[in-house]
Amino acid sequence: MGGFFFIGRDPAREILWLAIIWTLGLLPAEALEWDDWQERINLHGFASQGYTWTSANNLYGHSENGSPNFTEIGLNLRLDPMPWMSVAAQGIYRHAGKVENQVQLDYGFLELRPYTDTRLRLILRGGRVKNPFGLYNETRDVAFTRPSILLPQSVYLDRSRSLYLSSDGGQLEVDYTWGSHEFSFRFNTGLYRDEFKEVEANIFGFNPPGDISANRPLFLGQLRYEYNTGQLILAVSHADVELEYRSALPDDPVALFLANTPFKTGRLHSRPLLFSLQLNGERWSLTGEYMFQFQQVRHFGPGFDHDFTSAGWYVQGRYHILPNVQILGRYDVFYLNRSDHDGSDLGLEPLRPRHAAFAKDWTGGLRWDITPHWMVAAEYHYVNGTAWLPFQDNPQPPDTQRHWHLVMGLVSFRF
Repeated sequence: MGGFFFIGRDPAREILWLAIIWTLGLLPAEALEWDDWQERINLHGFASQGYTWTSANNLYGHSENGSPNFTEIGLNLRLDPMPWMSVAAQGIYRHAGKVENQVQLDYGFLELRPYTDTRLRLILRGGRVKNPFGLYNETRDVAFTRPSILLPQSVYLDRSRSLYLSSDGGQLEVDYTWGSHEFSFRFNTGLYRDEFKEVEANIFGFNPPGDISANRPLFLGQLRYEYNTGQLILAVSHADVELEYRSALPDDPVALFLANTPFKTGRLHSRPLLFSLQLNGERWSLTGEYMFQFQQVRHFGPGFDHDFTSAGWYVQGRYHILPNVQILGRYDVFYLNRSDHDGSDLGLEPLRPRHAAFAKDWTGGLRWDITPHWMVAAEYHYVNGTAWLPFQDNPQPPDTQRHWHLVMGLVSFRF
């Protein structure tokens, strides 16, 4: 895809600066008065620090001994220079064990609202835009907006977050309101924002002589319905992702054998389809999401090309026992292949045990909003299976344990 959205090594930062310069150039002189700017600028931020302990396996660092390697810090700015225009950006630092430890531009976009009335809104965004996938993807790094410290991994896998979190491109949003009914459609297309090291590691289980890259833009869409400002929420999300593995070796059987890897240059095609439902009362919330992920593997060589469907779902309940204290219960299930619930067809032993094909997670949690700015949370997980464990924290899959316990604590601040 051409156009100025994809110029240079970091197109999102380039379009953000272009948007700011263009926006300032459009402002009339009287709009640049300081009192006027104070009303047009919104600055917010957050900082969260977590602690993780596991009875076996590792999550967010070497958690079998207890790990503090889970940190999220973000700062976001929104500027509204015109009634029909906004510029927004957020930078974030995230430390998640060996998987991630860096500062990134989370999003940065120019927003135009060419048509708005009492019922219909048309919105266009360009730059690095958050991808609307499910109920929690767009704000998954902000602890106050998550239902739990760890999101249900059947749908919001940390190890593939770089594929779906945000993209460098554009978004079309159409909103329609009819009484107590709100309908929304959003469509995103763009280039992926990150490298694919964790995705690569979880596909191959080792460091192959080659790299995974995107050979075309991501396509993602969501239809969403809300009744009575969120009392009922229904959503359908769909994405189309295609990645290419380019081997550093020639497609020669002898060379591949000598390199101890059977993989040739190949293509990975993934199409997740997610259904979301949420009911909200005065003191309670019930949520369920179900995802089918249609996977296609091609051109990797004999015995490796195949089609399969991953499946994941969860049911979750939250209840406010006090106005600022809530409890959570959740059951979360993920199958790498929905036709293989016990891993008997995984076919990767001894490189990966059978329990790497599934994960069933019972979760209980407690959250206390001390003030509007401070929050503490704790949760316990009993997990059967390791299908969503990050490979970079667990580089020896045969050493992982099928049954394990996870305890997490978190302190978070926002302004």
